[in-house]
Amino acid sequence: MKISTRTRYGFRFLIHLARLYGQPPVQLHEIAEQEQIPRKYLEQIMLQLRNATFIQVKRGAHGGYSLSRHPAD
Repeated sequence: MKISTRTRYGFRFLIHLARLYGQPPVQLHEIAEQEQIPRKYLEQIMLQLRNATFIQVKRGAHGGYSLSRHPAD
């Protein structure tokens, strides 16, 4: 079974957020750097995940991305 690059990157993004669950939101550029995913590509994936309500966005100086549900769910 073939899995697209977009899907692989999306899973890596969600797994990264799951590992950080319960901590302050993390910024997109930090995830892109740590997971070695191009930032522009990750922005496109993030929009789809946000629209599907998998992640939530907090704006501001201490803003970032986090899972909208508990990782076990």
